[in-house]
Amino acid sequence: MRPITLVLLTLAAFSLPVTGEVRARCTAHRGDIKNAPENTVPAFASAARKGAHMIEFDVQLSRDGQLVIMHDATVDRTTNGHGKVSDLSFDELRALDAGMRFSPKFAGTRIPTLRETLAAIPKGILCNVHLKNAPGVAAATTRAIVDMRRVEDCFLAATAEQAVEAKAIAPQMRICNMSRQGNDMLAYARDTIRLRTEFIQLLGPLDHLRESVQQLHENGIKVNYFGAQEAGLIRRLVDAGVDYILTDDVDLCLSVLAEYGVKPAR
Repeated sequence: MRPITLVLLTLAAFSLPVTGEVRARCTAHRGDIKNAPENTVPAFASAARKGAHMIEFDVQLSRDGQLVIMHDATVDRTTNGHGKVSDLSFDELRALDAGMRFSPKFAGTRIPTLRETLAAIPKGILCNVHLKNAPGVAAATTRAIVDMRRVEDCFLAATAEQAVEAKAIAPQMRICNMSRQGNDMLAYARDTIRLRTEFIQLLGPLDHLRESVQQLHENGIKVNYFGAQEAGLIRRLVDAGVDYILTDDVDLCLSVLAEYGVKPAR
């Protein structure tokens, strides 16, 4: 082999990611929010078209008990309205514009219901259904998912109390432990192993990430990590064995994962 060929091969080897089993997949946090208003049908549809493997969204109850998709406790930041979600009726929430603040081209976009959201996300894409802290939201959400026959596509990001409420209705409903999130990653991992949930959502410093991921995988628990918008961090999460990377930049995350041979969902 000629020296220049050897040099080129050596450089190519250093430019490629480490090969082997790559578990990491892309989670669109509140949809494709870099290109569409968060927690809306356009954001979910865009994430699905691009090939996100999981889509995360937030569920709350209106004053009259309807399940709507909204992250904040109030509608002030993302709509043209004001007030707490829990203080507004479904009709009042539906009258708001949830797209104009993001871009005029999304003017008229409405706050979606849970059923509209699940209808917009094709089967086979995981739905990370984050329950907000409202009495009864776990039970109502579980019933809707069961009614739509989407249990296999969904899991609930929930507190321990919400998990009990959900499993009383559908014992097969998978849970992502959201209790005791914080900087003590190892303690949070041990708690999740004790609770025997199917998922965990880690966040914060990466000091004990690899050790925590290993322990969780040994106990059959899939690891979500929130959140990553930088290529370097995404690569660190991939190398640590994280299963699902929650990101606000779906395009970047899918691009980095492609370096490892991970294909978009179809």
